[in-house]
Parts: sequence; structure tokens; C-alpha cells
Amino acid sequence: MQEMSIRKRLLLLVFAVWLPAAVGFGMLTWNTHQEQLAGTRRQVQEYGLRVATTMERELDRRVVLAQALASSSDARRGDFMRFHEEARSATAGADSWALLVDTGAQILNTKAPYPAPPVARVKPLPLAETGPQTVFVAHAPVAKTPAITVFVPVPGMAPQHYNVGVAFQPSVLQQTLDASPGPFKALTAVVDSEQRIMARSRDPEKWFGMSASPAFKQRILSGGTGFAESTTLDGVRSMTYLSPPNAYGWSVTVSVPMSALDAAAQQASAKAVGAAAALLAFGFILAMAGMRRIGRTVDALQGAARELAHNRVPPRLRTGVLEVDQVGAALHEAGVKAQQSNATLERRVGEAVAHAQDAQAKLLQSQKLELVGRLTAGVAHDFNNLLQTIVTAHHLLLRRVTDGPERRTLDGAVRAVAKARDLVKQLMTFGRVQLLEPSAVSIEDVVLKSQELTRTAVGEAIVLETALAPALPAVHVDPVQFEMALLNLVFNARDAMPAGGRIGIAAQEAQAAETAHLGPGRFVRVEVADTGTGMSDEIQARAFEPYFTTKPVGSGSGIGLAQVHAFARQSGGDTVLASALGVGTRIRMYLPVATAQAGTVAAPALPAPAPASPMAGVRILMVEDDQLVSAMVAAALEEEGCAVRHCGTADEALLVLQGGSAFDILFTDVVMPGRMNGIDLARWCAARRPGIAIVVSTGYAENLQEFQATVLRKPYETGALFAALEEACQRRAVAA
Repeated sequence: MQEMSIRKRLLLLVFAVWLPAAVGFGMLTWNTHQEQLAGTRRQVQEYGLRVATTMERELDRRVVLAQALASSSDARRGDFMRFHEEARSATAGADSWALLVDTGAQILNTKAPYPAPPVARVKPLPLAETGPQTVFVAHAPVAKTPAITVFVPVPGMAPQHYNVGVAFQPSVLQQTLDASPGPFKALTAVVDSEQRIMARSRDPEKWFGMSASPAFKQRILSGGTGFAESTTLDGVRSMTYLSPPNAYGWSVTVSVPMSALDAAAQQASAKAVGAAAALLAFGFILAMAGMRRIGRTVDALQGAARELAHNRVPPRLRTGVLEVDQVGAALHEAGVKAQQSNATLERRVGEAVAHAQDAQAKLLQSQKLELVGRLTAGVAHDFNNLLQTIVTAHHLLLRRVTDGPERRTLDGAVRAVAKARDLVKQLMTFGRVQLLEPSAVSIEDVVLKSQELTRTAVGEAIVLETALAPALPAVHVDPVQFEMALLNLVFNARDAMPAGGRIGIAAQEAQAAETAHLGPGRFVRVEVADTGTGMSDEIQARAFEPYFTTKPVGSGSGIGLAQVHAFARQSGGDTVLASALGVGTRIRMYLPVATAQAGTVAAPALPAPAPASPMAGVRILMVEDDQLVSAMVAAALEEEGCAVRHCGTADEALLVLQGGSAFDILFTDVVMPGRMNGIDLARWCAARRPGIAIVVSTGYAENLQEFQATVLRKPYETGALFAALEEACQRRAVAA
């Protein structure tokens, strides 16, 4: 083995410590850059969608005005003189003007007196027969300026002899865009349905009215929304976001220069290199200082050893290094002290090894738990599908095998599947894919339980009062989520009163008029009111938005009220916000009354028996990507007389529904491959095919409050399946 000095070993040790740290700095820099890039894209996308919405509202304003004018009886009768007066009055003082056109000429224009000779249209176009139509002209013949016009048909006139239009100058859109500058010095452009630039945040006079580049036109026409690298008309290479076209075919582009993104990456890399270099220099300095001190102690030890070799008692060493002095003492004591030193060294090494093994075992256990937690969420879905196939197959067999050893074998298999289903729920809980677990909850118990915490949290400057109605019924909610919602409301009220005030917690059974929009049933109103600063109308409109907060950075996450709102909705209730500046804020939660008493556990429901014949002839569109599940469930449905059509993806099912095929029930899974998932398909069906009942099967906690749907939790038995399908049919019949 090649000999190596202590100095070289120290330098190698410094390098061995520095190299992983340098690699770590590099990985941290890369991750930070990726997070910055993702955040930049998110902000750019949100800004682009916000601008697109603003532009659509500007066009909507003109469409609404045009439709109101088109509904005038003077327009339908052809009384153009009175219509001209009415249109001038409607547009007086506004940034728009009205006109009436046929296929080739303007009949009247509020920017000119009437009567007047007709003026030829700059762009003769067919008249709009159904919906609004937007037209841009670079030089309006009457207004003598560029103009954007929205044309609408005259109601009750078929065929259309003329259209009513409302025009405005594109500078209105430019002013709107200028008032909302983009992030990261991004270049923003508004493009109409013919890919012409209607507004631009940079050099608008130069590029207004010009067509987008051929490559960009092709991207728009091919539906290529989202992010892509491109070159702007200015010749700047950029990462460009293209918004989806709005109802008028207009899009918004937001381009961030690649140079800005590259500069951020270079800056992060420079910081990492600098930190690694500083770490290396610091380690080298420490190594050099250690080498000098250790060199002196080694020389002292060598001298002591030479003294001992010459049968002379070496003097006791006073180097300041405990280990070296101990070695010197061992040399001084001769062989006995050396043995004692060896024994001490072995004991210390054993303790260090044991400590290292214990730390390694704890680290491995922590990593294993984290890995299992990540895997269970994905495994639960696939395992639920396998259990679903087994459950359905067992129930099909149970209907054919009524007695004997085979029946007992099947019963044992069904019990084993039930245990497996409980095991999946435990895995989902461990993996943090938990569904709400509502139960009968006493409001008095929750308020009293959290009272000590809330009184301490609000501080002495705030008076906390409670007013709970006597004999208050229990509510059917998840107790953990309810307590969290109550605490969020109290803490928000506290933050609104930095100088002190009063917080009131009240609860009583709600009147039927208050909860009429929630459907039949009894509800309890839980109210938290404060005497704080209050909210403006604008803030109230966004108070329940996730991550929206008016608090300083670091003082609030913006998810407290969002959690309250989501909890109330998912529990079958609602939230109502009332606030006034300088007066205070009051937030009410309406929660459903529980049928069971608080603190009791309802008896488990028996599996619903398979129906004898109510499902016969029912037409079902089944959407399930798992072939095993679809084969078993479809067989069970067909055995009951249902007409089942199976689709493997939501995209395929969408094509079938768009084709006009008749179905009574849409029975869909949630997670599946393709552009759409089951929730998207159900949402589309509820909006476009309201006559079809919807049943959604899932193992997760999807929010289906926005449309009427029966939820069937996987894995389900055939009895539960038929009960859910019957419930959906009955709900559809009631709605019809």
C-alpha cells in the first residue's frame, strides 16, 4: 500500500467533503431554476387568461348593447328615423356608436345625421343570421378611424334584411391592455379571429392591424394553445403563451424573452459556483491550519517514541490535543497504560458504530415510509379496480350458486374481499388520499373543545363570545374538517382586528327560507362575526378564492376561507359572507342536520339486494378503461336486462354522445387515459345532455357539487350498483 502523509490525507478529506456539497449546490440550483421557470409560466398563463377575459368582456358589452337595439320594435318595423334617434340616445356619452347595415351598405350611422345617402360597406359580408359577428376595418367610411364592429341579427326577422352593429375604436382595447401590464416585461398582443393584431403592449402603432406571422397563424389555426418557443415580430426569441380562443375567436399571446429566462439560469449557476468555491477555500484554510497543529503534535510524539526506544522515559506531553497527550501518557506509563488506551478506543469505536447503525436504520425507515406513502395513492386506484372485478364476479356467481360447498367457498371469498377493501382504505389513509368521513357531530362539544385554544390565540385585547341555541341538533359533517373550519374563521376574525374588538360564535337551527337553495332538509347555521375592518365589495367577491389574501407576504396563505367554503359545500351545505368597511364581517356556514345522535355510530347498511326487474331495458353508456372491470360490470348489468354500450375512454364516449345516441344513464369512472377524465365527461353531459342521468364511480373524494350526479365508491357490490342506477333514474325523472 502506498504511503501517504497526514497532510495529503487532510487535503483528500477536504475534497471528499467539498465534492458532495458542490454537487448538492448544483442540484439545488437546477431545482430552483425549474421552480422559477414553472412559477414564471404560471404567472404568464394567469395573466394571459385574465387579459383574454377582459377583452371578451369588452366585446360582450357591445354585443349586449347591439342585441338591445336589435330588439327594438322600430328596427323590426323599419322605422329608421326613430331607430336612429333611439340608437343615438343609447350610445350618447359612450365610447361606441351604432349602425344599421345590409349586405352592401350602411343604412344609418349614429355618427352621421339621418336621413343620409347610404354608404358602401368597406367589407361586404353576409348578414349574421344567428349569433354575433365581429368585423375590423382599418378605415371606417363614416367615423374616418379604425373600427371594430359587432353585428347581431334582428330577432324575429327571417331571412335577415339588415343587421344592427355597435362599433368602437381599437384604442379602447389598447388602453385596457396598457392599464394591466404583463409580468417579467412580457410582450402581450391581442389577436382577432382573422389573426390580426388588435392591441399590443410594445410599439402598438407599428404593428396594429397587421397579421401575425405565418408560423403563428398555423399554431392558432391548429389549436396549439399553451407554451411554445417562437420569435416575435420584433425578432426576439421568446417563450410564448397562447390563450384558448374566446367566444369570438380572439386569442391573447404573452411572450417572455428567452434572454430573461437564460439570465436567471446564469445568475443561479453563478451563485452555486461562488458558494462551492467559497466552501472549498474555507475547507482548504481549515486543512492548512490543522496540518500545522497536527504536524507539531506528530513531531512531539516521534520524539517521545525515540526516547522510549532508547529506554528513556519520555516526558509528559502538553500539546493541547487530548488524544496526543493520552498517547504520551501511555508511552510514559509503558505497556499497561497502552492497553488501557486500546480498551478505551475499542469501546468508543463500538459506541460510534452502534450510534451510526441506529441512525442509518431510522433514516431507512423514514425513507421507506415516505416511499410507501407516495406509492399507495397510485396503487389504491388500480387495486380498487381489481377488487371491483372480483366483487362483481363473486356476486354474479352467488346468484347462480345458492347452496352447497361451492356457496360456502364463495361466501369465504366475499368476506376476504371485504377485508381487502378495508385494507385499501387503510392504505389510502396512510397515503393521504382520504375521503371525508362525516358523522353526527355536536356543535357544543366542538366549540367547548376548541374554546381554550381560541381564547389563547385571539389574545387579551379581543373579547370572544359564544351564543349557542339550547337543544341544538347534531350536524352531519367530518368532525376534523369542521373544527378546522371553525378555527379558520376565528383566526381570520382575529387578524381583522389588530387593535382589539369582539368575536362572536353563534349557532342555531336555520329557517327554511335561508336554505331553500340547498334543497329539502334541516340545517344548522354556524356564524362567526367580528367588529374588525371589514371588506370591500371587490375583496368579498374573491374572499373564497384559493390563495387569495390581502395580508402581507408571510402572514397568510389565502386558503383559510377557501377551506371553510369547500368544507361546507362538500358537507352538503353552503357559506354566506356579509361585510361592511369599518363595521365588521359575518360569515355563516349552513350544515346539514344529522339523522343519528352525536356520539353514536349508525348501524352498517346491508348490501342492497339486486333488483328484480326495474333496470330492464335501461340504456347505459358505460365508460371504464379497465377491461376486467368493464367486462364483469357490463355482464352484471346485461344480466339484469340493461342495454350496455362500453367505451374505453372519456374521449370515445364524448364522440358517441355528440353523435346523438340515446341513453338513460351515463355510468363513468374518473381516472382514465386521454384528453378528458370522467369528471370532464360528466360535466359536459350535464350541460349538453341534461336528460341523461349521471353515475360516477370513484375511490377518491372528487367534488361533484356543480352538477347532479350519483357517486358510487369503489369497490362496490352489484346491489349498491343497481341502487345507485335506480337513484339516478329517479332523480332524472323528478328533474324532468
